[in-house]
Amino acid sequence: MTTNTNPARCRLTSVYLRELATTLPGRYTAVLPHLERVPMLTGAQLDRLLATTATDRQTTARVRRRIMARLGRLGLVATLDRRVGGARAGSAGHVYTLTTGGHRFLAISRNQPPPGRVRRSRAPGVMFLDHTLAISDLYVDLVCASRTTEVTVRQFATEPDCWHPTTSGGWLRPDAYTVLAANAYADCWWLEIDRATEPLPRIRTMCHAYLDHATSGGTGPDQVLPRVLITTPDQRRADAIDTGVLTRLRADATHPDTGLITAVTHHEAAEFLITELHTHNPQSDAQTHHFG
Repeated sequence: MTTNTNPARCRLTSVYLRELATTLPGRYTAVLPHLERVPMLTGAQLDRLLATTATDRQTTARVRRRIMARLGRLGLVATLDRRVGGARAGSAGHVYTLTTGGHRFLAISRNQPPPGRVRRSRAPGVMFLDHTLAISDLYVDLVCASRTTEVTVRQFATEPDCWHPTTSGGWLRPDAYTVLAANAYADCWWLEIDRATEPLPRIRTMCHAYLDHATSGGTGPDQVLPRVLITTPDQRRADAIDTGVLTRLRADATHPDTGLITAVTHHEAAEFLITELHTHNPQSDAQTHHFG
């Protein structure tokens, strides 16, 4: 469950949120789109997103605490009761999430219709929290890497918004979908965040679903067939998926497009994605879309 930081949330009317959208300084509102893209962010992850070359770690953490405290009082964000790393982690271990009021605030500030009913999640278990924050970690890695490259994180969606219907009437259920852009080109990726908790046969079934979708002419959200990246906790797991799953699929004549799926470690994922965008020939790569 989440900590109720604003006892008066019932007063978050559209009129109030519209007024707040015109008066709340940008340093506060800049945090909210990040929490819209991913369900949860820790204090440490927010510190990375807020960091600048002009501030040290202590200053960044102090600014983040002030920003999140005010957003909490306004009812736009909430803090989970569970803290990553325990009490010793301090505020860096706090886990923040966007409230229904926060979603409405963003819609109003963009002159968009109010969002549909936002699902309120139950208190997350340890495994769910670990998996969700691993997705957030990759998002933060990509955003931070984009600041020192010519790459833009054009889109990053998590489940269920990233799920996609198949040609056979089922659904692909990736953990995330991202579009990385550089100049006039963009790469589309479905992301599977593996925590080494699933047996290899289940990973093989998942890969078959993506390959079946590809061989049947299926595409993705932007009418381009995304590639699939599986990220793993360590190299041993990545090697196990490559040799135990992907190598066998490459020998399967019914799935010729086995280059569609790659497994790398979670630590290497952001660099891999950015390198792929820069090195692939957009004129010949089916997964690189021209936006010119």
